[in-house]
Amino acid sequence: MTRKLPPLSADVELLRASDPITEQRGEVWGQPITTLSVRYQVEAFIVKIGWTVGHPLGAFREPNEMEIQFDPEWYAHRHSDQAGSDERESLALSGLTTRILRKLPVAHAQALMRDQYEHLEVEDVKKDLSPLPSRVERDEDYVHIASAYVALAAASVEPIRRLHEWTGESPDTWLARLKRARVKGILVGTGNTARMAASFQEQSNQLWAKMRARSEETSGG
Repeated sequence: MTRKLPPLSADVELLRASDPITEQRGEVWGQPITTLSVRYQVEAFIVKIGWTVGHPLGAFREPNEMEIQFDPEWYAHRHSDQAGSDERESLALSGLTTRILRKLPVAHAQALMRDQYEHLEVEDVKKDLSPLPSRVERDEDYVHIASAYVALAAASVEPIRRLHEWTGESPDTWLARLKRARVKGILVGTGNTARMAASFQEQSNQLWAKMRARSEETSGG
């Protein structure tokens, strides 16, 4: 899928050498954290916009990190005609003005990283919650599939399709199972508003902890 990117403002350039990159960023509560990021030249500043993957509290719907650094080489090149001046005032520097802040390409970065971010988040959910139950009959089975749906819906605009791709079972089968989970009072809402019912949240948390521990043991972590 090729996503249409919003236009960049004047004097804003995507630095293609890092379009986009993934970085390991240590751990949060024992869980490894990866950040997907992309870099831009915004006039005299290098701007790095990042999107955290695999946060234990859930998926971020938009990029959640930004680093802004002054680029002296860009500034010196742009103002090379003044570089030999004895007047220091002629090279007075502007900081993060409102004009610069308005040019920050957050929407462009989000559109550029969206597909890769979604792929990484979905794979992270699959790693933690596989295998899904092949027969969904008991309450704990419905808690399991509802937990997977909530996590996928936070990461993807097509959670039913992701469940189908994950298991090979039809979208109609998943729609029926999730409808039953709602009737049983386990799942609330649809799409990115979906959540576990309060009375089943603790059971869902315990499931996540159990499945993650099992995943780490299997991978030798």
